[in-house]
Amino acid sequence: MKQFDYPSWALDTLLVHSSKLSRTSNNSGRPTVQPIYTSTTYLHANADALDQAFSGNLPSGEPAYVYGRQGNPNAQTLEEILAQAEGGVGAVVFSSGMAAIYAALLATGLTPGMKILAAQDLYGTTITLLRSIFIPTGVEVVLRDLCGPDAAGIIRTEQPDVIFVETISNPLVKVIDLDAISSAAQEVGAVSIVDSTFTTPYLLRPIGYGFDLVVHSGTKYFGGHGDTTAGAVISARNTLADQLRAYATMLGAMPGPFDSYLIARGLKTLTLRMERHCTNALQVAHFLQKHEAVERVHYPGLVSHPQHELARRLLRQGHYGGLLAFELKEQTREAAYRFMDKLQLCLPATTLGDAYSEVSYPPVSSHRNLTANERQQLGITDGCIRFSVGIEDVEDIMRDLDQALTN
Repeated sequence: MKQFDYPSWALDTLLVHSSKLSRTSNNSGRPTVQPIYTSTTYLHANADALDQAFSGNLPSGEPAYVYGRQGNPNAQTLEEILAQAEGGVGAVVFSSGMAAIYAALLATGLTPGMKILAAQDLYGTTITLLRSIFIPTGVEVVLRDLCGPDAAGIIRTEQPDVIFVETISNPLVKVIDLDAISSAAQEVGAVSIVDSTFTTPYLLRPIGYGFDLVVHSGTKYFGGHGDTTAGAVISARNTLADQLRAYATMLGAMPGPFDSYLIARGLKTLTLRMERHCTNALQVAHFLQKHEAVERVHYPGLVSHPQHELARRLLRQGHYGGLLAFELKEQTREAAYRFMDKLQLCLPATTLGDAYSEVSYPPVSSHRNLTANERQQLGITDGCIRFSVGIEDVEDIMRDLDQALTN
């Protein structure tokens, strides 16, 4: 089989030609698109070969498959794509982003008495997971403002075993200083985990900044079409990658072949979509900033954003992501509902990162499990709207927002 020098390819090229990373072969002709392997079980030449296959690899180094819960060719190809895209030593894909987060935390070896230091601005369901799953097992969970200038000092004071942050927070799009976090994490010997769903490798590669594990909800920008659910963890260390693989198998969290295929297909156009998401989002942010019905806009591409300079340093030049938030001047749930109900183009959806524009209301979606007081402390007001800017014509997007904002 012809060998390809894919480590030297740019990200755009790697993702477009990702099917070439598949190590399955067919002497009668190799398809340009990897087939979908629906089989639950896999047969081998004899009992000895089956025994060897349980290790996950054949003596030749080729991947081996035995049972669907332990992996399939579509998932394996997706893992190779993501490991290359993020610059990790290995990747493991999961059936959802939350399964990926759970496995990443388990892979760090958390035991009773250990401490997780997490950013207080994490996705609401991630905070719920930390509180409902890990605190009852005796793991201490500490939430702090790790988006502020004293993040490194907080890490040194807390002396955590694990640090969990997001590259850009949800919904207020605060930016994490990856250099400061990873440097302090190494200083105190903590395993560092970062959810990079909002940035994707197109905007940022956290492993290059010293992070140990990078988490993605593949459901979002990776898939990009709202038709599949998946998650992924990319590791900078082989030991952590091995632990991730073990937990994925034990938990039965491996995605099926169809989901893996759809995510891999979505990745082929990721860079094109992210380019459009970013350019549209910047124009929409400027538009909303001037609208009389809007009190405040949260978007790191705006000079007024308190972390604009940090975003300029960390992210791809001139690109600040496809997600923003804005606050209505009428700070009430009723006003938020009226706005959402009047939308005609933008979809009132609880997800993000799809090709189409989507609006959500954090108090009833991403942060509904937090109390009203907790949301207020984080700056999530009753008039806060999260907006995932799609790839439609930007003038159409802005017209829809304008008519919905105008009473």
